[in-house]
Amino acid sequence: MGFNNDINFTDVNGDGRIVLFQRTRRNGTVNPVWYLRIRVPNSTGYFKGSSGLQKKSDAKRFAKNKYEELYMKVLNGSSLVTKRVSTVYKEWSVAYPKMKSRSKPENIKIAIDRMGKYPLSYFKTVKKDPKIDEVTEADIAGFWNWRKSNSVNAKGESFVPSNGTLQREAVVMKSLFDFAVEKDYLKETPKIKSPQVRDNRRPTFSLKEWRIITRKMRDWVREGSAIRGNIYRDRFILQHFCLVSANLGTRVGELRLLTWEDLRSQDTDDGSKRLVAFVSGKTGEREAIFNWGADQYIKRMYDFRTTELGEKPKQVEYVFCHLDGKPIASMKKSFNSLMTYTGMSEDSKGRKRSLYSLRHFYATQRLSEEVSPFLLAKQMGTSVEMLQKHYGQVVTSLVAKEITKTKQQRMETEDSGDYPFD
Repeated sequence: MGFNNDINFTDVNGDGRIVLFQRTRRNGTVNPVWYLRIRVPNSTGYFKGSSGLQKKSDAKRFAKNKYEELYMKVLNGSSLVTKRVSTVYKEWSVAYPKMKSRSKPENIKIAIDRMGKYPLSYFKTVKKDPKIDEVTEADIAGFWNWRKSNSVNAKGESFVPSNGTLQREAVVMKSLFDFAVEKDYLKETPKIKSPQVRDNRRPTFSLKEWRIITRKMRDWVREGSAIRGNIYRDRFILQHFCLVSANLGTRVGELRLLTWEDLRSQDTDDGSKRLVAFVSGKTGEREAIFNWGADQYIKRMYDFRTTELGEKPKQVEYVFCHLDGKPIASMKKSFNSLMTYTGMSEDSKGRKRSLYSLRHFYATQRLSEEVSPFLLAKQMGTSVEMLQKHYGQVVTSLVAKEITKTKQQRMETEDSGDYPFD
C-alpha cells in the first residue's frame, strides 16, 4: 500500500531492490527520517520500515545491512513479509469460517476458541509473541510440556489434558500455520505432532460388558425418576445417546450437534429402509448409516421431545438438547454416573472409559464381524491407517461386506407415529 506523502525516493543500487524515501507531515513539512522499502529475489511482497536515521549516507548503510539480513532470511526458507503469531491468529480466525464453510458454525467456533485458549496463550506469554516464521519445531514441542503443566478447568483446578485433546489442538494449530503459508508469512508449515499415546488400543467394551450396561442402564434411568430435578430427563437422553453412538460410530461432537433435519430414510435393495445421518466433523461432511433396528432409539427421542413440547420439534432443533432446544455441551457427568452404576468405569487395564469408548465399541464390533476396513473408515470419517493403528487386533484382511452387515437378526420394531425422517 502506497502513501501520498512519500517523497524523495532514492534507488540505492539502481535495481529497485533497496529504496529510501521520506515522508511529509500533515503540516506540509518534511520528516527528516529516512524510510526503506526492500524487495528480495525469490520472495513475494516488500519489507517496509523506518531506518530511524536522518543522515542519508547512514540510512543507506542501514538499508544495505537490512537487505543482507533479509536475503539470508529468505535463503534459509523464511518469508520476507511476516507477522507475529497473535496477528496471524486474528486474521486466521476471520478467514477460518470461510475455509470451513461446509462445517457447522458450532464446530468452527470450537476450533477457533481451542486455538485461542492454550496455544495462543503459550506463544504470547511464554515465547513473547514471536513472528510466525521464527517459530521452531522445538517451540511447538515445548508447548506440549507447557500445556500439561498449565491446564486449568472451570473450577480453577489443575488437570492433565487427554491425548485426544492434544491431538485436536495439533490439528487446529496446523490449520493456523497452513494459513500463514498461504498468506506468504511462512515458507512451509512446521511439523506439528502431539504426544503419542503409548498404548494405541482405546478403552472400549466387550460384547458381554455392553449387554450388562444396556440391561442395567434401564434400571438407572428408571431410578432417576425418583430423584429431584431433571435427573430422569438427563439419564433418558444419555441412555439414548449411548445406544445411538454404539450403533452409528460417529464422533461425540458430531452426534451432539445432530439435528432432526440431518436424518433421512434410505431405501435398500430388498425394499426395506435404513436410517441415515448427515454429519459434519473434522474430516468434513459425510453420511453415516445406522445399524439395523437402531432407528428405534431416534424415534424414542422424537416421541420424548414431542411429548415434552406438546408439539413436534422443529427440524432445525438438535436431537439431544436441553429443554430450551440448545445442544447439550457435555454429557460427561451423566456418563460417569452410568459407568459407576454399572461397574464399568475402567477396562481390564485400568484405563478410564469415556463417551468415546462407545465409538470404539462400534469400530471393534464392526471389524470383528469382518466389515471391510475401507467401508468402515468411510462410515466413521477416518482412515484405514487409523483403524489399523487403534484397532489392529481385530482388523482383518480385505473383506467386501456392507457396512450394515450384522450376524444378528434384524430387530423388528413397531413405530408409534409418523417421523419426518421416514
